[in-house]
Amino acid sequence: MRRKPLKICAVTSTRADWGLLLPVLKAVQKDRDFDLKIIATGQHLVVGAGDTRRAIKADGFKIDALVDMKLVGDTPAQLTRSLGVGIAGVGDALAKIKPDLVFVLGDRYEILGATMAATLARVPVIHGWGGDITEGAIDDAIRHAITKLSHVHFVTNAAAQRRLCQMGENPAHVAVVGSSGIELLRTIALLGRNAFFESVKLDSRRKTIVVTFHPETLSAKTQDHCREMLAALDRLDSKIQILCCGTNADVQGRAIERLVKTFVASHTNAVFYSSLGSQRYLSALKHCDVVIGNSSSGIYEAPSFKTPTVNIGDRQKGRLRAESVIDVVPTRAAIYEAICKAFEMDCRAVKNPYGDGHASTRTLKALRKILATVKWDAASLLRKTFYTWPNH
Repeated sequence: MRRKPLKICAVTSTRADWGLLLPVLKAVQKDRDFDLKIIATGQHLVVGAGDTRRAIKADGFKIDALVDMKLVGDTPAQLTRSLGVGIAGVGDALAKIKPDLVFVLGDRYEILGATMAATLARVPVIHGWGGDITEGAIDDAIRHAITKLSHVHFVTNAAAQRRLCQMGENPAHVAVVGSSGIELLRTIALLGRNAFFESVKLDSRRKTIVVTFHPETLSAKTQDHCREMLAALDRLDSKIQILCCGTNADVQGRAIERLVKTFVASHTNAVFYSSLGSQRYLSALKHCDVVIGNSSSGIYEAPSFKTPTVNIGDRQKGRLRAESVIDVVPTRAAIYEAICKAFEMDCRAVKNPYGDGHASTRTLKALRKILATVKWDAASLLRKTFYTWPNH
C-alpha cells in the first residue's frame, strides 16, 4: 500500500523569494510523494507592490493561505509589530493546513517569523540558501537564526555548507545544490529584446541600466547612500536609459522608494516599476547593459547573463563574487566611475560560482535521501543534535 504523500508547506513573502522558490516548487508539485501547499505573506499583500499574487497563480500554483502582516510603514516599531502579526497569522495557517514539513528560503524577517511559527507548531523546517554571508544587513543574523530553527538545509555553495556545520548542524542534513535562481534562468521563457523593451516602454536601441537598491539595514546612512547613487546616475548621458525597480519592505524601504520615484519623475530617460515579476526582471538582467545597486540578483543571476554589476556598499559583503561584479563605496564619484568602467567590461568569459542550473533535481534527491534516514517520518527530524566542528 502506497504511503500518504508528505504535505510540504512553502512560505513566500516577496517577489524575489518566489522567483527563487519556483524551480524547486515545480519539482515538488510534480512529485507524487509530496502534497504542496503555499502560504503567501509579507509584500505579496502590499497594495502597490505589483500583483505578485497573480504571478504565483500564473505560474500554476494555488495559494492555500494569505497572511496579511499589516505592513503599513517602514520604521523599526512598525515592522516589529508587523512581524508579530505575521507570526500569529502563519501560526493560524499552519494549524489549518497541518503540514508535515515547512519549506522556507533566504533571510527575510517575514520568513524568520514563519519559521518561529513552525517551531511552535512542532513542524520540521527545510531551509534554502543558509550559510551565506551578507555583513552589511540584518539579513545575516536573520539567516543564521533561521538555520538554527531549521532541520534540513539546502545551500548554494561549499563554503556555506562548512559554515552550517560550524554552527552545529548535522552534516548529513546539509546538501550543496547550487542556486535555484540559476535554474530559473535556464528554464524560464525570457522575453526577446524588442518584446522586453516594449513591455517597459524603453528604446531597445539605447544603452540601458537596471537599478535595484534596497536599504542597507545595518547602516544609519542608507538614504544618503541612495542619494549618492542617484547623483551618480544624474551625471550619465541622458541618452542612457535607467530602469528602476522597487525595494523590499525593510526599515527605510519606503523612504528609499520615494527618493527613487522623485528621481524618475525628473528624468525623462528613467522609468520605475515596483515589481517586474520574475520573467521581466530576468529579461532585464539579460538585455540591459549594466546592473546597479545592492540586490543579490547582481551577485547571483547577472553573471550568468555576462552582465556587469556595480555593487554599492556593504549589503552583499561576504558573498561569493564572479569577476563581473565591481564593488564600490557609496559615493557619487566612485559609483559614476564604476558605471563607466562597467560599460567597457567584456564579461563573455565570466563564470557564475553558484552552480549549473540544476538545483531542483539535487534538492529533491537530497531531500529523499534525508527522509529515507528517518523512514519518511518527518517528525523525527525535530530532535536535533549539536554536531561539534570539525570533529563531527
